[in-house]
Formats: sequence, C-alpha cells, structure tokens
Amino acid sequence: MSRGSMLITGAAERAGAEIALAFAAEGYDVHINHWGQSAQAEAVIARSLAAGHAGRMHAIEADVADPAAAASLVAAVMARSGRLDLLVHNASTFRPVPFAQLTPDDVDASFGVNLRGPLFLSQAAAKAMTANGGGRILAILGNSLSESWPDLVPHIVAKTALGRLMEQLAVALSPAVSCNSVAPSQFFRSDDGVNDDLRRGRGESPVLDDFTFIKGLAVRETSLQDVLDVLLFLAAAPATVTGVTIRVDGGRALI
Repeated sequence: MSRGSMLITGAAERAGAEIALAFAAEGYDVHINHWGQSAQAEAVIARSLAAGHAGRMHAIEADVADPAAAASLVAAVMARSGRLDLLVHNASTFRPVPFAQLTPDDVDASFGVNLRGPLFLSQAAAKAMTANGGGRILAILGNSLSESWPDLVPHIVAKTALGRLMEQLAVALSPAVSCNSVAPSQFFRSDDGVNDDLRRGRGESPVLDDFTFIKGLAVRETSLQDVLDVLLFLAAAPATVTGVTIRVDGGRALI
C-alpha cells in the first residue's frame, strides 16, 4: 500500500536520487524531476526496480527554473497518481564565481532554480494538496543559513530566501499544508574534489574519521542517512510541525 505520492526536484543524480530511493523504499510513489538527464533518471528507476520497488518511481522532465513548468509538473503527478502528498525542493545549482565577476546570468541561474522555481512550484502543488485534504512541502537549504561562501553569493542568498519562503508558506497555506526546511552541512561530495577545495578555502581541514576540525574543534560530519532520517520524519510528522528549519550540522552553526 502506498504511503502517498511525492514529487522531488533534481532527483536524477547525487543526493536527490538517494532521497528518492529512500522514499520509494518507505512505500511512497516517487516522481523524480530532472532536466535533460533522462539516462540518469532511468538509472535511478532501475535501481528502484532492482531493490524490489516496482512501479513506485516515475521520471518527469521539466525545468524547475521556469515558472510555466510548475503547473505541468504537478499535472503530470496528478495524472499518474491522482494526488500529491509531498513535495521536496531538492534541485540546486552551483556556479562558483568571485563576487567581483558575477554576471546577471549567474544570479538569474541561482535564483531561478533555488528560489523562483520553488515558489511557483509550491503554489501549484499547494492547490493540488489543498483539494485533496492537505500535504507537506519540504525544502533542502544546505549550509546557507549560517555559513559564508564568498564565491557562491547568489546561491547562498537564494537558499536563505528559500528557507524564509517556507516559513511564509507555513502561514499562507495553513492549515492544509505544512512547510518545513532542512539545513544540513555538506553531506554529499562531488568526485572531482571541488567541494573539499571550497572548504579548504574557508579554513576547514579535510574530513578525518567522520569529523572536521573548525577553529580547532572537532565537529561531527553530517551523513546522507542523517538527512534521510530527518526528511522521513518531517514527511510523517504531525501537521502542527510547520514553519520549522531543522539544522543537521553537528552544531557547526554555533561555532
């Protein structure tokens, strides 16, 4: 029996794919959004099939930065499942550029995927959720709320605004739709070393035995499982848990 129908953006690879697979394993009908990544999306679906979750995962191609795509995304989910219970804003874009060299295109790219797209997708999803008696919207913010990354200024600003958007929607969509955010420190690294290089530039040492040293203090690293556990909790939490941001960062925001 399905635990509900969900849509997750940017889920053809990396963390998004792992989140989609975890929710499929929990019994959700998962719709994975991607943009120009059909092969990767099919590979994720194949992994779900191999794990014994036949028919629980479906791919939908759409550019989440395009507000016009929001309605079509939700319509595709409704056509297949008849309802939408959970939306996860996972899609993200990174363009490391020194602040002095930023262009309008750089800013538009970050704001489109990280803020404007989620805003209009939330609007479309909320209409479907409200018609079906309620739902939940979750946003993954990363470490933007508490850390400064000089080469990622538009990304940080957009993600921070996304967290504030979830707080506003918790009120605007009450009582039908609960809206919350998760703010993990880095939990999924790229294979090319870019993530670690950025962290070294901030004065952080490389990860050692699940800990990172920051200002001489050993801080526990966030794992993928940590983030999955929090997302699964929020997906099934009481409806009164809304407008909340849960930090999953080992306490680094306090240092």
